[in-house]
Formats: sequence, structure tokens, C-alpha cells
Amino acid sequence: MRESTPYDLNNPKSWQGADMQSLESFYQSDLLPDLETLEAQRLTVKKKLVQAIVIFVALNLAFLFVHGLFGLNLYLMVWLTFIILSALFTFFFWHIKYYRDYHTGFKDRIIPRIVAFVDQRLRYDKAGMVPREAFMASHLFADKPGEYSGDDLVSGTLGETAIQFSEVHAKRVDIIRKSSSSSSTNRTKKQITPIFDGLLFVADFNKSFKGTTIVLPDTAQRLFGDIGQALQSLNVQNGQLIKLEDPDFEKLFVVYGQDQVAARYILSTSLMRRLVDFQNRAQKKMRLSFSDSKFYVAIAFNRELFEPRIRESLLDISHIQEYYDDLKLVVDIVDQLNLNTHIWTQKSALAATSVAAANAAMESGTSGVPPTPPPPQGGRKRYSEEETKALFREFANKADTSMAPKIKTAKRWLKRIAGILLAVIALPFLLSGVGMGGLITLGIGLFFIVGGFMSPSVEKMVGGVLFPAIGIVIAVFSYSAYQTSLASKSWPTVSGSIIQSEIKKRTSTSGEGTNKKKTVKEYPNVTYQYLIDGKTYKSGKLSFSSTGNAKQVVARYPVGKRVPVYYNPEKPKQAVLIPGGAKFNYVPYFFSGFFILMGVLLLSRWRKQTRALGNAG
Repeated sequence: MRESTPYDLNNPKSWQGADMQSLESFYQSDLLPDLETLEAQRLTVKKKLVQAIVIFVALNLAFLFVHGLFGLNLYLMVWLTFIILSALFTFFFWHIKYYRDYHTGFKDRIIPRIVAFVDQRLRYDKAGMVPREAFMASHLFADKPGEYSGDDLVSGTLGETAIQFSEVHAKRVDIIRKSSSSSSTNRTKKQITPIFDGLLFVADFNKSFKGTTIVLPDTAQRLFGDIGQALQSLNVQNGQLIKLEDPDFEKLFVVYGQDQVAARYILSTSLMRRLVDFQNRAQKKMRLSFSDSKFYVAIAFNRELFEPRIRESLLDISHIQEYYDDLKLVVDIVDQLNLNTHIWTQKSALAATSVAAANAAMESGTSGVPPTPPPPQGGRKRYSEEETKALFREFANKADTSMAPKIKTAKRWLKRIAGILLAVIALPFLLSGVGMGGLITLGIGLFFIVGGFMSPSVEKMVGGVLFPAIGIVIAVFSYSAYQTSLASKSWPTVSGSIIQSEIKKRTSTSGEGTNKKKTVKEYPNVTYQYLIDGKTYKSGKLSFSSTGNAKQVVARYPVGKRVPVYYNPEKPKQAVLIPGGAKFNYVPYFFSGFFILMGVLLLSRWRKQTRALGNAG
């Protein structure tokens, strides 16, 4: 059985050399055959990714070629929509057909062996995670996670200490209810804020103590000195500020607790020294807590852990070294903090809420969540009003958490379907020249498509870029059209002839049953042709403003009539029969401002969410 070997913390080269030598031997004998197989699969995945990129580029080049060949007058947003749709479908197919099997094979065949190499007493579960109840019991974060996920659970007992750790992603979910003065109904909106992303470590701390002691990174005093220390004392939600005698420890950490004596009992001089050494080695932001005879450590990471590479070869041992170092960093907490020291160990019955009990439950196939404690003796407990409200909120949160994955999946599919339908509806409008309505429909559809396939953070980021772009395009095109209508008064004229003149009817139906009504709208369909520099042009645009009654227009322009045509000398295919236009139209600019405002709000929420994630990391 291979167990962790002790080493000198102050001389990293002493343990790196020894571990690297054994790691190289393990790599050659145990991992290399499977890595060679996975490397061949990685090359296929990489090749197919390159092919997907080539197909994506070729599709867009073909789109541009067709655009130029037929002289289509398309908006920029049409091309942007085609780019995003072709990217989504091309790379989604690549992920499903190639990358997913490669990812699963790596997690099944490589990571478990590295975990066993670190210590054979450890057990690996790629889909498991430290339970939400343990995250809450750590008291490391003030916010309750409404969305909680994770993977890569490692568990086992090292000596006398049972441990668990996994990658964890915790997010706060706020349901914001807005009431309208004009309606009796309330609208709800979900706001998601990251709490923590990284590794969460839990171990049995076999030392009897009261209350909870929390150790956090000391950023306030390091940045603001004595003022920062005063600010720390105001953080009452974590308990009392506890000052300790170790200056090196005080530079790195700030301690809060419910009991001064208990905190000093836990954080002995030797433990503080070992925490300082561990922090200097890890060089990561860490949060630690001691609560209910358990020890918690949250180590923030700004990257996904234990994931296979695509761009770089799997045969490079430096990647295996990185996976090993991440695991070793956490596993060695037991040895470095002397959690197995006999003076700390209590030989008592296995507590139902201990990590050891949770590990035993997982190995036996039952739930690792501690059972609900029995009600107190002496009859049913009577709760106060505040306790009742708190219990109801907890019940509502649990119900929301259990339904959240199903609701989230349904919302994503609705967004995908709605987005694709809106994009399909918008394209005929844009191709036929109805730019404003098509552009708005296309923008909303594109936003839904991104929201249906990407994460909420990417959805906000894309919306923050897409909506202002739509608003700017609407404003620019509207102003350009207005300027063109004014300039048409000074355009040169050429004689043309009416080649088509008719009334078209459009029927629409509204209401149901006896209230069902049909409305018939008539509009003129007049086409004329004209000759410039030996080239014949056709156009159906009569004016930049409304042309009035359809019958009057058709009577005014019968087939065969010679008419003066006002044409744009820079773009001869742009022409009208009635130059000039109506007064300045403010409506497009209201739409433009609305889209820009929506984009700014989404971008602000995205930056706030990203900043919160950075602070948590």
C-alpha cells in the first residue's frame, strides 16, 4: 500500500525530486498504455475540431459568395446570425460525436489511477461531489447556494482522519418579485451570483470544541492597515474578531469565532505555523473553518480541474504532474496540519454526522447526507414566528433546488425553439427589404438561441454586445435613410416607363366565433424601369414616405406611362418617382435607445457577476 510520505515543507525540492521520480515510474508502467490510446483519440478530436473550423469558415465564405453573386442587399445582422448559427450547429455536433467520449474515457481510465497513486486508501467518483449540506455547515460563505453543482469527488480515510473533497460550483439565486401598479399580477426574475468555484475539503477534526471558528484571507488589513483592522471588527456575521499572537499568521489570515477560548484552543501555536507554511506552499486563496468536530478548507481555482487536454499532447508528463499536484495539495492537508496526531484523536463511536460515516454510506451505496436528527424528548417542539418563517424559507429553497434542473432544461429548450423560429421568420423580411422589423426579430431570436445553448454568463455577455449593436445599426440606418430622402430632391432624373401597375390585397382575420372579423388591406404594386449608361434598372420604390390610397396610386401610374425617375448617381439602382420624404421619424430611435439600454443593463450584470466570481476566486 502506497501512502503519503512526509517531507520538509521549507525545502520543496526535497519532496519534488522524490515524488517526481516515483511519478515518472508510475507514468511509464501504469498510465502510458492507456494514455497512448487516448492520445490517438485526442488527435482525432483535434483533427475533427480543425475540420469543424474549416467547415464553419467555408460555410461563411459560401454565404458571402452567394451574397456577391446575386447582389443581395443584406443587413450585417443577417450575416452575424448565419455566423452564430453555423458555429452552434457545427461545434455542437463535434462535442457530441467526438469530445464527449474522449472526456469520459479520460475520467474513467486516468484520473482514478492518479488518485490511487497519490494514496491507495482514496476512492474516486467522477460524478460525485461534497454535498450541499457540508457546504452550508462550513459557514465559510454568508450566502446560501440556490444552485449547487460539482464533480470529481475524492474520499477515504487517511490514518485516523476521514476526508472528502471535490470540485464545487456554488451560486446564489435571488428571486426578485416586481409588482405592477397597472396589474394585480406579480412578475418574478431570477438573479444568479457566483459564490465559490474551486475545491472544497472536509475532514473529521477529532478535537472537542464549542461553536464555530472561521479563518479567512486577510485582505482588509493588508490593504488598509489599522483602518482595515477596524473594518474587520465590523464583520459581525462571522462572529467575534479574534486576535492571535503569531504575527506571520496575522499577516495572512483573519479569524472570527463564537468563543475566544475555543478559537485559541483550536488554533494552537503549532497549527498556526503549519497553516502559514501550507499557505506559502499553496499560493491560493483559502478559507478554513472548524465547526461541529469537522475541518473545512475551500481553495479557489480559476480553472476547471482534472479535465483532459485537446491542444497539447497527453503524453507530456507535465500534465500528469499538474493533476498529481492538485490532488497532492489537498490530500497533504492531513499530514501538514497533523490531523492524525494522537493527542487530537478521540476514540469514540462513529458519529452519524461525521465524514467517516458519510464515506461509509457512499461505499455501501446509500446516501452520504447525514440523517435528520430525531425530535427532542418531551413532545413536539413549538416554534416561534421567526423560526416558522425560517423553516418555510428553507423548505421553499429545497423545493426550488429540486425543481431547478428540470425548469432550467425546459427554459433552455424553449429558448432554442423560440430563437430558431424568430430567426427563420426574420430572414424573409430581411431578404425582402423589410429591414427594421426583420432586424429586431432577428436580434431577439439570436439572443434566445445563445441563451438556449450557452451558459447564463455567456448569454448576458452576448446580449450586452448584441443589443447595443442592433440599437446602433437601427439608428445609423434610420438616419441614413432620412438623409437619403432629403438628398433625393437633388438627384438627377431620367425618363422611365411603368411596366407593372396593380393592386394587391392582404387579408387578415381577428377575433373568434361571432366576433370574428376579416380585414382586407390594399396596397399598390408598381414597377418601373429606366436606362442609365446603357444598363436597364428596375425598381418598385415610389417614395421614401407613404404613397397614400392604393387605387389613386395605380390610376396615377398606369402601365406604359413615361415618368421621370429620380436616381442616386452613386448607386443607380436606388431610385424613386417622388423625391423627398416626410418629417423626421423618432420611432426608430426609441427602439434604438431601448436596445442600447437593454445591452448596457445585461453587460452591467455580466460584469458584476464576473467581478463577484473573481472576488470569490
